[in-house]
Amino acid sequence: MREAPVPPAPPASWLRSAWPRGAIRSIPTPSCWWTIRVNGQRHSIQPGASRNRGFTIIELVMTIVIMGILATMSWPVMDSSLRAYTELTETTDTLGKLRYAMERMAREVRETDHNGSNFVITTMTAGTLSFTKRDGTTVTLTSSGGNATLQYSNPSVTSTLTDQVNSLAFAYYQSDGSTAATGNTDISFVQISLTLEEDGNTYPQRTRIALRNTQ
Repeated sequence: MREAPVPPAPPASWLRSAWPRGAIRSIPTPSCWWTIRVNGQRHSIQPGASRNRGFTIIELVMTIVIMGILATMSWPVMDSSLRAYTELTETTDTLGKLRYAMERMAREVRETDHNGSNFVITTMTAGTLSFTKRDGTTVTLTSSGGNATLQYSNPSVTSTLTDQVNSLAFAYYQSDGSTAATGNTDISFVQISLTLEEDGNTYPQRTRIALRNTQ
């Protein structure tokens, strides 16, 4: 019986171009090769030489476990960063409210009217200041229910300057800046102390306004 012809081995030059340098150290025996025809030319290849290997279930499970461990380890850092950002945002908002309320009250107090003998101040207590402006409008500054309020008499309007109020206090001084004023006849300075509170933290601010006699 005649034996089947053995397909010829591929030329060494074709092997070098098909595989990277060093991938094949020797040409396999002819029995390990298959013969294929490409564009009318016959070529021999080794079965299974270029099989692609995928991920196994164990590898996928291990990857998921490792990612879970890394996420668990990094969460405290992420959580602290988020808390710090939230606290910074809240503090910035609170300071903005504090600055606006103080500037608004100071601007109103500077317009206190003087009738030639004294400033037109009707109420000057530690918690409330009421005075008349040069245009005849009566202004009342006080705090209630955690809010600092500004009230006009004409038209009758009450607006909230800020919330989060921990304390609002007024102090009155004579021209030397240290002696407490006894009334609207010897007052020269009004001191406003405002403290806001946010999550147990307090933010105080104090300003002193010089009353101007324009008569």
